[in-house]
Amino acid sequence: MKPRLGGAQYEHWDSEPPCERNIMSRNTLTDLERGDEDCILRFADGAAFRVSYLSIRCRCQCAKCKPRQENEQRQLELEEEVARLRMEKPRAEPVGRYGIRFDWPTGCSSGIHTFSHLRSVAEESGKSL
Repeated sequence: MKPRLGGAQYEHWDSEPPCERNIMSRNTLTDLERGDEDCILRFADGAAFRVSYLSIRCRCQCAKCKPRQENEQRQLELEEEVARLRMEKPRAEPVGRYGIRFDWPTGCSSGIHTFSHLRSVAEESGKSL
């Protein structure tokens, strides 16, 4: 993925298409537009979602955060804790051709968000565009 700037509000991040586009899964992330409070995720099947950084961060899959999502009560406590923090636009870096690592200025930055995980978060808590 190569970073590129687009407009004043969002920063775009396009993926390099593989040799044969038809082999891409519907969950393959093709574009990440990063705003100040949310991002737009675009997938290979044409679906696009606006997702808050709060939603992504509260569903981190790292060894520290994942256990805090075991049940509804622990998930709620994690969401409340993260919501109290100052939410800033994270840096984003590709991890192979399957995921993204978000570097949150005020917290966890060790989780890898696979494209399929991001698709699940987007469908669950994002707004379809």
